[in-house]
Amino acid sequence: MPSTGHDTEHWVEPGTNRTYPLSYWAYRRTREAQEKSPARHCTLGPEVDRYVWRRWRGPAASELHVVLTFRPGASPRIQRIVGEVLRAIRRGQPAGDAIRRVARRFGLRHAHARAFITDAIAYEVRARVDLMAPSGGGPWSPSSPLADWM
Repeated sequence: MPSTGHDTEHWVEPGTNRTYPLSYWAYRRTREAQEKSPARHCTLGPEVDRYVWRRWRGPAASELHVVLTFRPGASPRIQRIVGEVLRAIRRGQPAGDAIRRVARRFGLRHAHARAFITDAIAYEVRARVDLMAPSGGGPWSPSSPLADWM
């Protein structure tokens, strides 16, 4: 709601009661001068901020493996689509771009391809097992992880 004052015209933002000038350039300067909200992790407190900062600075060694599997009944066409997408990702292409390109090659919209891939894939998160780490009875003992493979 515009109002005229002695020095400048302004309007009041509903819900916040903040006043802003009617001139676009003055409004833009006012909005840019307002403090921006901090990042989401910073609003959780300084302890979380320090934890996140330390984790980002550390090495990116993963202690988990993600195992992808096809759900029973997944069509061979969807399996080929997933294989092509994974090959493109392995070559360094972003996942979204890879899905779009592969979907185009298979004559699908990328939203349909994403839906098909989501329905066809199951995943499992497993702890990483270091096969070279010494175990209690040696590398070929019944308690070693290699014994499960035999």
